[in-house]
Amino acid sequence: MSSDVIVSGFPRRKVKVEVVVADVSASIVASGRLVVPPPKPDIASILDTQARAAITQVTIVPGAVVIQGNVDVDILYVSTAPSQPVHAFEGVLPLFGSVSVPGVFGGMIPEVLVTSVFATARLIDPRTVEVNVLVSLRVRVLREEITEVVVEVPPTIIVPAVEVPVVPIVKKKVVTVERAVLQGEAETIAVGTISIPPDKPGVSQVIRTDAAASVSSARVLQSKVVVNGAVSVRVLYVAMSPNQPVFSVDGALSFSTVVSLPGVLPGMFAFASVHVEAADAEIVNARTLRVRVVLRVSVVVTVERELPLITAVEPLPTPLVAVTREFLVEEIVGQVEDNSTIPVRIVVPAELPAIGRVIQSFAQVRVTRTTVLDGVVLVEGTLRITVLYSELPTQRVFATVETVPFSVTLRVPGAIPAYYAVCDIDVIRVVAVPVEPRFVNVRVVLRGWTMVTRVDTVSAVVGVNDTTAGAGEIAPQLPGPSTGLPGPPVGGGGQVPTPGRVHVVQVGETLYQIAQGYGTTVAAIVQANAIPDPDRIEIGDTLVIP
Repeated sequence: MSSDVIVSGFPRRKVKVEVVVADVSASIVASGRLVVPPPKPDIASILDTQARAAITQVTIVPGAVVIQGNVDVDILYVSTAPSQPVHAFEGVLPLFGSVSVPGVFGGMIPEVLVTSVFATARLIDPRTVEVNVLVSLRVRVLREEITEVVVEVPPTIIVPAVEVPVVPIVKKKVVTVERAVLQGEAETIAVGTISIPPDKPGVSQVIRTDAAASVSSARVLQSKVVVNGAVSVRVLYVAMSPNQPVFSVDGALSFSTVVSLPGVLPGMFAFASVHVEAADAEIVNARTLRVRVVLRVSVVVTVERELPLITAVEPLPTPLVAVTREFLVEEIVGQVEDNSTIPVRIVVPAELPAIGRVIQSFAQVRVTRTTVLDGVVLVEGTLRITVLYSELPTQRVFATVETVPFSVTLRVPGAIPAYYAVCDIDVIRVVAVPVEPRFVNVRVVLRGWTMVTRVDTVSAVVGVNDTTAGAGEIAPQLPGPSTGLPGPPVGGGGQVPTPGRVHVVQVGETLYQIAQGYGTTVAAIVQANAIPDPDRIEIGDTLVIP
């Protein structure tokens, strides 16, 4: 027997392994000019700029990941009208860029996550604004491969050259080597009314409607996921008064929707996120607003399969040697979501008038650094806070803007500095209270989410080779009550799978669907893989397609 011959009798199984080729953080910029649409008035000053990024296409070219998408921009401004009413308009900028990732090529699997969006705007002329949006990303590239690993070692190994049978000691480690992912989306509308409190005047005109949504629960049922959540709404409006003062009013709505995902089962893990597509408010009467928020709910259901890998077989008879291979396995150490409140005192610059009344406050978050420490993840960044206020008694509208640093600590048990963390920070609420004519106390409520992972190297036994030459076939024995025949191959039957294409069973698939997709028959697949029950195949099973 030559040295490259694999000894028979050790049952193996084909598994699909996702190898992390690259995991990098990067940024791309979307820039352009937006024009105020008619009939809105000219711009006197820009009050606030908000942006949302959506990735529409990700392509891998040799050595780089190309990213395309769109950035929705909202501009809030004071007009040049004598009464200085506040207005808002929207625009869209194209997002295009590439991230250099040496070693990647077509056929690999890219994953791109938007981690933060930070926008700035500059007035070019009364009707034109130049906008720059910095989009921070996490880019991961995976490579899928199918390999064989030993899944069973006979309790006794008998070799003709060895008089005494060897009883091996088998070491194992359980790892996640296969993962099926199902994704789905649904659009829903949250509708409700907001009443203007007695201490504020009635509404004559709606200026702008902002909304932020969050998921409270995601429940997996048979072939669907039920997602529930809440929507916070803030409406900026012009009051019913001769001098047209500007006010804001807050409200809350709830939503519930069903995302259809054939094949999912109760007990699977679902991660849901929600994005506000549009928000508008209409006047029912002077003290009531009807609000309508369009939401897009995205759900990802993961099915992870654990496999006990054999990491060592000791001892083996002298002619035999275990063949091992190293696998990179990414394991989730922990993930956590928590709220934090950042207190800030803002001083109104001398060139602006003193604060008579706060109308509304905004904040933009930018994450600049994420650090994993013992048991915690420290997230650092900046907050750009805008306080919109009016001067009394004229009710003229002004805004003061200040950028301040912040830090948030998220506790993740088991985290250590050698691990990797990805995070997301969202602004939930901003409350500004004037304490003196030129001082404002601001509280910014942030929702922080982080996931800590580690990449571990696992050495697994993929075969057993004979180191001698010229010997006959060596078959380790699986002793039984009345037989000493070699152990059966993987698949549960006595037939070795025939060569052909390989298919890994996904969530919701049946043998009939698989056969139709490859242009073959159920009977042929059953025969090629020695499947005892055609109605019982498991997610992650590897099938040879004849």
